[in-house]
Amino acid sequence: MRKSADWIPMWIPALLLATGCGGEAGGAAEWAGTVDDSAGVQLVYNTPQPLWGSEDAWSVEDVLTIGEAAGDPDYQFGQISGVGLTSDGRILVIDQQAQHVKVFQPDGTIERTIGRAGSGPGEFGQGVGPVLVGRGDTVIVPDLGNQRVNVFLPDGSEPASFPMSFDQGFPARWDMTDSGDLVYQLRALNLPNTDQRETLDLIAAVSYRGELLDTLMTPARGQTLTFSDDGRPQRRIFSPEPSWTLLGADRICLAVNDRYRIGVYDLEGTLRRVISIPQEPAPITDDDRRIFWEMVENLWDQLQVPEQQREIGRQTVSLADDFPAFLQLMNGPRGTLWVQHVLEPSALTEEEQAAWNPLLDFGADEWDVFDEDGRYLGVVEMPHRYQPILFDDDQVYGIWRDEFDVQYVRVMEITGLESAAA
Repeated sequence: MRKSADWIPMWIPALLLATGCGGEAGGAAEWAGTVDDSAGVQLVYNTPQPLWGSEDAWSVEDVLTIGEAAGDPDYQFGQISGVGLTSDGRILVIDQQAQHVKVFQPDGTIERTIGRAGSGPGEFGQGVGPVLVGRGDTVIVPDLGNQRVNVFLPDGSEPASFPMSFDQGFPARWDMTDSGDLVYQLRALNLPNTDQRETLDLIAAVSYRGELLDTLMTPARGQTLTFSDDGRPQRRIFSPEPSWTLLGADRICLAVNDRYRIGVYDLEGTLRRVISIPQEPAPITDDDRRIFWEMVENLWDQLQVPEQQREIGRQTVSLADDFPAFLQLMNGPRGTLWVQHVLEPSALTEEEQAAWNPLLDFGADEWDVFDEDGRYLGVVEMPHRYQPILFDDDQVYGIWRDEFDVQYVRVMEITGLESAAA
């Protein structure tokens, strides 16, 4: 089952270890970690030494790019909020700005467009996305603006929907199991004067009609967005947040990103494995803070944000003391777990700083890869300013932005799968 996940970390909308050790030369190294058992839970302790050697490490190569900076509007994107893939290889791209889904043939040729801006049947509101492909190539598109989830047949016909209520919380992330079950994270809003014991975050499976099927997990509550005593929202960027991904057909990975310690659970919520790797917290330096705020001010200039709103942002947005241990988790090929490094602003060159977008560029190009047993394989470097959305066998589908923030859909091929130690 091919699937697409909502990849944006929770703390990015709150604002409006890019180091890897090389393996031994030649083939795969001996794994240097250890495995213990604690009350039936497998504890996998990794070292920074990768299992991959120079001859069997994975890498990625560009095989297809869809998009144009100017020219044919069928190939232009405003703000991509999701990429999906059907069983026959058609590529679905949800454009949050244009409020429609474009369908491309496997070779990147435009085929048709599904939906349009509006609030009627088959129409999309603001904040639409991601796009997910379920059983029988059913297309599912959450639509925050219209507070509903749209469900389409594979040819885009007979649109149906079910309501999306914010009474219990905010739908923060969506995914699809290998068997085609729809899964979402519902995040409690942390409103003042509410009993947080009664407003838990949860990760749950829901039917294509919106019925709650099963609560899979109740993750720790994120700390990025809180409220002061007078009810004003306070945003602390890089604060600890839960991160999760479905892994294979019957597992879910969950971790709070202030520690490099990832739990692997079955779909009944039972902890089966803990994957860890040693890492010291990286402090957010004065230089990081300066660069961050300079880029925010530049972005506000581009968006022509009024001074009054800027001052509110300066008063209600702050940075944590340390960077997260990682940014996000993804489900990779062959049962692998991919973990994205965090990009430290002070590590950027002056040229990179000029193109840095504080809303989107907290993710580094480097991804740690762990095999299905939790062993650390090594690092795969993605193209700069490329965000993977989904894996399908040996290919990665994602969003790439040029220096002008023009977006493209880019398909990468993973090389080395046959020879790598995995």
